[in-house]
Amino acid sequence: MLIGISLGPGDPELLTFKAASALKNCTRVFVPGEMAAELARPYCRPELLQFPMIEDKEELERIWQMNADTVAAAAASGCAGFACIGDVNTFSTFSHLERVIRQNHPQVEIQTIPGVGVLPALASRFAAPLEGSFEVSDGSPVDTIIRIKATRPKKLAEELRAAGYDDFVLGTMLCTAEERIITGEMPERSDYFSVLLARRRGR
Repeated sequence: MLIGISLGPGDPELLTFKAASALKNCTRVFVPGEMAAELARPYCRPELLQFPMIEDKEELERIWQMNADTVAAAAASGCAGFACIGDVNTFSTFSHLERVIRQNHPQVEIQTIPGVGVLPALASRFAAPLEGSFEVSDGSPVDTIIRIKATRPKKLAEELRAAGYDDFVLGTMLCTAEERIITGEMPERSDYFSVLLARRRGR
């Protein structure tokens, strides 16, 4: 088992109870940098993996493969954690590592723990509430759209399909006991606490 553990934006008090529990209970915890290691140390003995910022694609791929093999081996023999600053599913080192592990070690079960990412941190520290629609980008093509309050998911999916999106996931009451995740055919109606994820699979 491999758990992606979100450490939050840097304030130790913004680490979630669930993340702290996972750090304590994992047999080994890996981190991609010293800032992540510092946040994890009160709960475990983190092992630092190197992810250098270089442009040599072949060398980068070799390093990713090596790190993926190390983490996958630990996950195969126990419960391993990989802890990142922010949220592990949002512009994260873990997302790339997860991709390589799923490709090369499909037997490894992977779960993630959400955390305080850059968007809520920004809104708080900039005193800039995000009350309307907004765009977040790292400069790459926009191939994913998220619609919150998706009370009419079938209609939304039809509109987005016309814009080239072809992969849809609907979630209701996420991270609660009433959570439901729906793929494939979208229902006509959903409740207020629903979110629709649309992606272009072709890219």
